Amino acid sequence: MNFIDKIKNWGLNNLPLLFAILRNTIPIFKLKKLVVVSRYSDVQEVLSRPNIFGVTYTEKMQIITNGSNFFLGMNDTPNYTRDVSNMRLVVRRNDVDTIITPMIENFSNSIISASNGSMDIVQELTRVVPALFTEKYMGIPGPSQDEIIDWTSSMFQYLFYPDNSSEFNNNAIQAAQKTRDYLDKLIKDRKSYDEKNDDIIGRCLELQTSNTPGMSDIDIRNNLLGIIIGAIPTTSKSAALVIDYLLDHPERLANAQTAAKNDNTETIRKLVLECLRFNSFGAGIFRTALEPYTIAKGTFRSKKITKGSTVIALTQSAMLDGRKLNNPKAFSLNRPDYSYMHFGYGMHTCFGEHINMVQIPIIVKSLLKCSNLRRASGEQGVMKNIGQFPAHLNVQFDI
Repeated sequence: MNFIDKIKNWGLNNLPLLFAILRNTIPIFKLKKLVVVSRYSDVQEVLSRPNIFGVTYTEKMQIITNGSNFFLGMNDTPNYTRDVSNMRLVVRRNDVDTIITPMIENFSNSIISASNGSMDIVQELTRVVPALFTEKYMGIPGPSQDEIIDWTSSMFQYLFYPDNSSEFNNNAIQAAQKTRDYLDKLIKDRKSYDEKNDDIIGRCLELQTSNTPGMSDIDIRNNLLGIIIGAIPTTSKSAALVIDYLLDHPERLANAQTAAKNDNTETIRKLVLECLRFNSFGAGIFRTALEPYTIAKGTFRSKKITKGSTVIALTQSAMLDGRKLNNPKAFSLNRPDYSYMHFGYGMHTCFGEHINMVQIPIIVKSLLKCSNLRRASGEQGVMKNIGQFPAHLNVQFDI
């Protein structure tokens, strides 16, 4: 292992310390065309200026969609506004209480009830529930549950992580083609149905019949493709990370289990946000400078950014910044929601934030209700990843 690899491995294994060093010494780190932003206010400055710091996913999104795009890969354009507006019409906020919450509770509780006191929570719970949600609410079951999970996970990693092998990227591109073919056939089949289902595909097709712009078969497919990429792997990973964190902190686990058994959903929601602040889904978000710009202008730390620079906004570091968060090293359920940037910030805040913040707490709560929740013994109780996503975490509990 060379010196650069050693430094990289040290950084990955000591992210909170690395972030603290950056925030306090070089809060806007610049090396040629790479800029790393680590303070809360500077991270939000970058993410709140989409016309200056554009998304970096466009090229890969065009590969995923076979030449088109999805609004996550768009900058602030008319097509972005059109597509987001269309999908808000079909993925409705008021569905959260009336449809999604009872649906996720039923899925999660049924899985726990059928268990025998031991479980691989990733394989049996955290990835299964969002896959069932994708099937029942969105109308996309996949050729099989395993395939839709694997396809979306590989596409997500391809889109948002830069250090994949060429072999992995090729496999993800093949998964994208399989997903496109599957969705194209599914949409065609659904158009031939006499009975109209009130799921997301059904609602999209209703908009299509009213000649809503941006709702051709290809448009519907691309928007559904983008949404399911963000629906399954993110929910599964986040729920697994929360449980993994709590299992390492017995006092917090005990308090969380008390809240779960009392059905204190708001406490569990706040607990999810705070656990993920310490055991984060990802370190940051990539952006590209579309024009010259000065970050933190008027301060001693300000830096001039040249057009074409890659900017990494370290959201995880920002959520540990004592300049904006009181006592950031403490685990607290009293922080305001604006302290967190788990779903990004600004125009490209995660489309499914409100759904994910129902799914993740409900999945977590269903498991926390189990008495004497603990890791399985030995290596079985250690969370194992495949690529960027948890693959296994075995736990035991009393029934």
